[in-house]
Amino acid sequence: ASAVAVASGTPAGLAWKKRVEPHQQPAPPAPTQPKQTLDTASAAATQPPKALDVAVVPLTQSATAPSVSTARVGGSSAPEDLLAAALLQQAQQAQQQQQQQQLLPVASAPITPPTALPQQPLPAIHPQLAASATAMRVAAATLSPTEHSGEDYLMEMLANMDQIMQQGRQTQQGLVAIIELSCRKALDGHFGRLMLVGSAALRVETPGSDIDIVCFTQRRKAEASLLPAAVLRRVHRALKDVISQYVDHLGFYTELIDDARVPILRVLWGPPECAVVVDVSVDQSRPVDHVRWFQRAGAAPRNGAPEPMVAPLVTLTLRCVKWWLRQRQIPRTKEGGLPTLAWLLMVVHVCSLPETHNQAIVRAQRPFCALLASLKVFFCYYDCIEKLDGILHFAADGSTSDFKRHTEATGAAPWAELAVLDPTREGSERLNLVPRLLPATQLLLAYELHRASQRFQQVPRGAEASYGAGRHIVHDVFEPLPEGTNVLPITVTGDIGILILHAAGAGLATKYDIELGVIEEVVPRPGWYAPFLHRSDERSELRVRLCDLDDHSGTCTPRSKFAASVAPSDFVCRIPLERKDGGRCYQIDADAIDRIQVMRRLLADLHQQPSKASEPTTSAETAAATVQSLASIPSPARSCYAQI
Repeated sequence: ASAVAVASGTPAGLAWKKRVEPHQQPAPPAPTQPKQTLDTASAAATQPPKALDVAVVPLTQSATAPSVSTARVGGSSAPEDLLAAALLQQAQQAQQQQQQQQLLPVASAPITPPTALPQQPLPAIHPQLAASATAMRVAAATLSPTEHSGEDYLMEMLANMDQIMQQGRQTQQGLVAIIELSCRKALDGHFGRLMLVGSAALRVETPGSDIDIVCFTQRRKAEASLLPAAVLRRVHRALKDVISQYVDHLGFYTELIDDARVPILRVLWGPPECAVVVDVSVDQSRPVDHVRWFQRAGAAPRNGAPEPMVAPLVTLTLRCVKWWLRQRQIPRTKEGGLPTLAWLLMVVHVCSLPETHNQAIVRAQRPFCALLASLKVFFCYYDCIEKLDGILHFAADGSTSDFKRHTEATGAAPWAELAVLDPTREGSERLNLVPRLLPATQLLLAYELHRASQRFQQVPRGAEASYGAGRHIVHDVFEPLPEGTNVLPITVTGDIGILILHAAGAGLATKYDIELGVIEEVVPRPGWYAPFLHRSDERSELRVRLCDLDDHSGTCTPRSKFAASVAPSDFVCRIPLERKDGGRCYQIDADAIDRIQVMRRLLADLHQQPSKASEPTTSAETAAATVQSLASIPSPARSCYAQI
């Protein structure tokens, strides 16, 4: 049976159950060659008896100088793991046969071993505390000078993430092996190597994260370079041939996006709502440069360096923020929001602040107290629109960073002009990673950051009056929103309530307010075929019935029988509503009322801010941190283990 993970929602959507789907693929016998395994992050109680051993190719390794280490990347007798083992073994056998039979007319670089995923993620706590989430909570409570349920919640949340990622690791590895086999078959002597990039390479993966890999090609001197789209078409055909030979009935799907700026081949296995996804690009060096930059900055493990016993504080902070982005449905780049890389760089900057260092050192005596402090500093640092107005710049080696606040009018006042400069590009190649953020999107981001900031400030710093208060607050920070809450659909099904940013006036005298409306019709611009509308789209049209809201009762009464016309660029978010009084009006819940009130307060604060041109010029807010200091912030997990 092919098991598929399904979220059940506790804590923070991390307790997963399994749904079984039939297949008929027999599992071949396990390889008989000698195996060598490394210690894993989980305790023996959570380790299945068998595991798949694969070759790990470091990212810095060139194709001409392979350096292979062996690692255990999973372990389970579950059917999907047996299938993954079968896929990987078939890919390895086919690759060996191809190497033996292939006679290239010219010399080429030696073929590297199969690309493997690292043992992911780095353990959040020492293995002796990782037997189970329950055991960790008991251990933390007994070791802490004062019990703190908020810290226990973070510990359990990360442990559950680790367990889920470990369960699916072998399946991901099997899929990557099949993709590598397809690349070798499609490109023959033009295949160079596969390199792991993205969150998996940075070791900040969360449940549901895609696996990102880059296929690098090689060519002879007299040959022209291969276009990425053409390479992906060949790989796509080869992949379909490979899949049809082995597992054509097991729910594989492929999506070739060859007309984008960066062509992508997306490979999916399983139901769409919880599929294992691998994204393949061709000859893209920037993602590799980003991984190496994070390694130099001490925010990700270096290749060849000893595996840390526990993840550094900066890595845990990155994972928590990335999980918050997913749980709160923060708009992604393709929807008109910030790219994940920009968010990660914003986290690294905050982790390098002296305030973060000091709090980590002071609070390192209690397990995960330093992580709570780090998250609090991050959300407080960006918790309003004004604090998003500036340019974030890093040194090329990651040793220093500074966030320069704007002190002059930018033409978009009072809205923010956020720029996060790519740390891997200098001089004339300097690139801003942040797309143009329209006011409605800025308001949504400010609201979510402000919401998290307010809750972290409510977490008790010392002993709790009653155990569980801190846990409830931290859980609320990561409370998941329904899928599609911050996405504007292209089709209308049922009553869809939305919040709209309404502007009145012109220039610096413009006043903004939040309006509530119900979508009646969506008219996308010509040539738009995606299932959602982009947040910066000013050409498509929404026909919306605006409503008057009673803040006390939550009753929404339509103002007119006629619909108003607004653009998707004015869309803030969706809110749930129900019909009442025979359909003459609508009802929203208390959370939606609170959301509207907080957004109106943020807008009021924005109107009260003085003009940027009238602000005195101040020195840039600078955070200087060496590579060593960023990586050596005391980890709360190390402190916890030291007390055993």
